[in-house]
Amino acid sequence: MTPVEEIKDVVHSVFPDWQVYFYAIPEEVIDNKNVTQVLITESNSDVTGYGGNTFNEMAFGYRLQVFYGLDEENLIGKEITLYKALESFSWRITDSQPRYLDISQTDGQQMIKNIEINKTMTLDELNQ
Repeated sequence: MTPVEEIKDVVHSVFPDWQVYFYAIPEEVIDNKNVTQVLITESNSDVTGYGGNTFNEMAFGYRLQVFYGLDEENLIGKEITLYKALESFSWRITDSQPRYLDISQTDGQQMIKNIEINKTMTLDELNQ
C-alpha cells in the first residue's frame, strides 16, 4: 500500500463521509462546500536507513489540506480524532497550522486547516 493510500484509508476509517483526493481536487467537485474535502500532497520523500551498502527505508512527508464543509461542527474534536487515528498508524503530526477562512469565496467561506505529517517506512512495508 502506498503512503497516500494508507492516509486516505485512515481518514475514511474515522470520517467515512469526507472526500479525500490526491494532488488535486477534481473540477466537478471543487465548489461543493457542503462536504468536507481533504487534499493530500507530498511534501517530502527521501531515502534513509542505510545498511549493507544500500538504503532500507524511506521517509515520507505529506500535507493534508482540510476544506471543512460549511455545516461541519466541533472542528477541534474532529482534528483530535484525525490526529489520533494517524498516530495509530505511526504517522507523526509535524505541523498543524491555525484554521483560516477562504476569503476568495464570497457566497460561503469555508474553514481550511493545513496539517503536515511524516512517517518512515521500510522497503518491506512499501512492497506489501
